[in-house]
Formats: sequence, structure tokens, C-alpha cells
Amino acid sequence: MTTVEKTERKKQNFFSYWYMRYEMATEMYMVEPWEKVVVHALFAVVFLLFWYFNSAIVISGISRLRNTSTHVEEIL
Repeated sequence: MTTVEKTERKKQNFFSYWYMRYEMATEMYMVEPWEKVVVHALFAVVFLLFWYFNSAIVISGISRLRNTSTHVEEIL
């Protein structure tokens, strides 16, 4: 085996190990393949909603608070 093949094998083992851990933690190893697709799609939608909420609302709100002092004056 060459060094490149060993590296690729290590990567494959790493990802397969963590995918197995993910399936065990979410109990996805017990379900049908079509059910896995549905659950993965739901996970993706929830992740994207959290990402949008954080980027659009939380981060922009914090940046507005840091850039102006008018919000502090309005509160007081």
C-alpha cells in the first residue's frame, strides 16, 4: 500500500466510524432506507432554520446593538 492509499483508507475508516456513531445515537440503523431519507431531510431543514435564525436575527441584532448607542438610550 502506498501512502496515498493508507491516507484514503484512514479517511474512510474515520468517516465510517463517525457515521456509525451517528446512526447509533439517532437509532437510524433500525429504520428502512426511505425513512432515513425523510429523517435526514428533516434534520437538514431544522439545521437550515437554525442557521437562518442565527444569521438573520441574532447576529444582525447583536451587530446593530454594537454599532449604535441609540438602543441603550431608548431603553433608558
